[in-house]
Amino acid sequence: MSSFKRIDDEFFIGPQPTDEDLAAAKQRGIKTVIDFRLPHEMATSNAALTASQGLAYVNIPTNKAALSTDQIDDLDRAIKDHAGPFLLHCATGARAALLLSLRKAKQHGWATEQTFCEAKRLGFDLKTSAEFSDFITKTVT
Repeated sequence: MSSFKRIDDEFFIGPQPTDEDLAAAKQRGIKTVIDFRLPHEMATSNAALTASQGLAYVNIPTNKAALSTDQIDDLDRAIKDHAGPFLLHCATGARAALLLSLRKAKQHGWATEQTFCEAKRLGFDLKTSAEFSDFITKTVT
């Protein structure tokens, strides 16, 4: 789990976890893994890997080229419907950071710049991605 950043008591964020990462996640008390990768990105089933560790699994397929506010709602629902703490990931963690930051922006009424700052606190400069930057600007009022 060394490649995962602890955000707070409820959230860890990072790249695709290994079997060892999932075992360490369970030891740290993580209950649910939320995966933002698309089906074609998965060589093996994360659902099966997480189940083998006794962890719940949620997949919210997130395409950088087709971002939707529905994905923010899906994340919110996954967090409400499953036990935490949560391990959020995609290939690098950027999509996970995007959606978690936007969820917080929605909850707290943050402005665009606050949302970018939150993503940076999570370890991701989303301004460097045209798709992410445009989506944040369009989504946050």
